[in-house]
Amino acid sequence: MPDVGKCMTCHASITPRTSAEQKLAAFAKQNRDVDWVRVYQIPTFVRFSHRQHAEAGAKCNVCHGPVESRVSLRREKPLTMGECVTCHRETKASLDCGSCHEPR
Repeated sequence: MPDVGKCMTCHASITPRTSAEQKLAAFAKQNRDVDWVRVYQIPTFVRFSHRQHAEAGAKCNVCHGPVESRVSLRREKPLTMGECVTCHRETKASLDCGSCHEPR
């Protein structure tokens, strides 16, 4: 999950209006990690790394919608293999099965 610094790249320039935004600002000020609540559940045989996607340039809003205007995130799109493969094709990411699936 992203660290509070990543969130603050946008939220630092926004006056915290909601209680969630105020909590985020407090976490940043105290240099504490956010206690994230999982929005998507993936099967145990699938590997997913927010860090890997962020480092590849994936934007939060692709999966989570307009995060900059939301108090909390929610499931924005279906979490299916087809959805992931479509995105990987569009972004020219790996389609190798082993890049996302645990070997059996």
